[in-house]
Amino acid sequence: MSSSKRLIINCGASCVTAAVISPLSGGLQVEHIVSENLQYDYSDDDAWQNAVAAALRNLTHTHKLSGSATLILPGSQVLTRPIRIPFVDPAKRAQTIAFEAQQNIPFQLHEVVWDSQEVSDDGVETEVLFVACKSAVINEFCSSAAAAGLVVEHISAATLLDYNALQFAYPGEAEDTLLINVGARSTNLLFANDEGFFIRNIQIGGNTLTQSIADSLGKSFAQAEEIKQKFFSGSADYAEDDSRAKVLNTSADAFMRRLSQEITRSIVNYRRQKNGTAPKRILLSGGGSMLRGLSDKLAETQKVPVEFFDPLLNVTLDGSITPEPSLRLHLGEIIGEACRDLIPNGAGVNLLPGDIQSEMAFSKKKPLLIAAALCLALSPLPAYLSYKSNNAELKQQVQQVRAQTAPLTARQGSIQANLDQANSLLEQITKVEGLMNSKTNWIQFFAELQDILYKAEDVWIDDLKVQRGTTDTGLATYEILVSGQMLVRESAEDGQVNQEVLANRIRRLQASFESSRYISEAKSPTISWSTLNKGLNVLPFSINLVVDATKPL
Repeated sequence: MSSSKRLIINCGASCVTAAVISPLSGGLQVEHIVSENLQYDYSDDDAWQNAVAAALRNLTHTHKLSGSATLILPGSQVLTRPIRIPFVDPAKRAQTIAFEAQQNIPFQLHEVVWDSQEVSDDGVETEVLFVACKSAVINEFCSSAAAAGLVVEHISAATLLDYNALQFAYPGEAEDTLLINVGARSTNLLFANDEGFFIRNIQIGGNTLTQSIADSLGKSFAQAEEIKQKFFSGSADYAEDDSRAKVLNTSADAFMRRLSQEITRSIVNYRRQKNGTAPKRILLSGGGSMLRGLSDKLAETQKVPVEFFDPLLNVTLDGSITPEPSLRLHLGEIIGEACRDLIPNGAGVNLLPGDIQSEMAFSKKKPLLIAAALCLALSPLPAYLSYKSNNAELKQQVQQVRAQTAPLTARQGSIQANLDQANSLLEQITKVEGLMNSKTNWIQFFAELQDILYKAEDVWIDDLKVQRGTTDTGLATYEILVSGQMLVRESAEDGQVNQEVLANRIRRLQASFESSRYISEAKSPTISWSTLNKGLNVLPFSINLVVDATKPL
């Protein structure tokens, strides 16, 4: 496969779609597309991985797909959570995101693979989308791809890709838009305007309607799915007074009503969090959006025009591909991934584990390393042949060099003494320069410390101690122990003070200390709750700051 072409595989909840995409005059061309429905019990979440593995093997074997590939995880397999963090240096942002995310997700960070996408930054706060997937799911996902003969170079999340596809299909349109992607297990809501985007993933999808039909008809999930497909596609002929048709229509009405309520709740939440306006239009995407009457229901309840999203507006199809209407349902996320570098502010994350990324980077260098090793192995050969042919000349040159170096050897002792003296003077000069730099650093550090305390409010420092030491290797270490108190304006009587809130305030103060250019790390704070228990409205604390060794104080 040409280096300009990309193999992108969207592993959805109900089908797997693979497409070969290449750039074409600032746009994209779909050169090949294949799709295979997943064969498993949709009510069994754990069966999805095995079904995807089987589909990948069938696709690669039948259609001769191989090489590097980008895989897309469905929204039902990832956690997408908006997080606001204080503005920090980009080099320290990951640490701050990890700290804030741990307070907002239902599992430990070491159990997941995560990445983030910046949404906005006003210089005071940064809003990011935290996207994570369980490590066990990612590892099994990569193993399934490897067993199918694919080399995973990137794992993307479908929840962010609708934003890219929307910008690519409708460039320059700044109208407030809500793109609703109704999948099998979940529905992705994308609010987009000229200022950015907001994403919410709700656990309602086509399987929700299937389960309702199964409960109403007393059928298994698989039987209810088959009945649903036949009835709503029009291939099943039911009379208007047929009881089963009434049950199916009732279930569909209940599903659309519930989905509309969730959309309304999401719009209210979006307007409250982003201080934005209500969407001026709604675009529908995904297989579940084809439910008969859904677009009319949403237009009625949301009071805005509802249209179907077409991600292929600026995409060229190869002549071998039949332009069927169902293509837009399968290619939305794939186009969103393929156009990420072609649009301004393209969104996306990479959930491929770091060790696999390093292994892939090394694999790409293997041909160069082999060539370099071969050149290195052959490099002595010309020198050896040249030595044999010019042996006499080389001997004569050696004698001349020895005659010229004899006086220099005699002066070697004097040179060494002068070198030792120069090194001693250099060490003294370095110490003086270090003292001058340390003085300047202290002044700037105290200025930053004062600014941090001013912004924190109700916090003061009682004591500041410097602890200097050396490591086992002889390197100097500097630590500053900051002891202070925080004013608690709430009453401490009758257990009215929320210790978790106060602890979070001190942790944010710790994060502010870490943002100093002179601090490389701030250790966990020590908080004394005894004064609050005695009825005093102050909360003593201490934080150990590790000074950056390259900027000593």
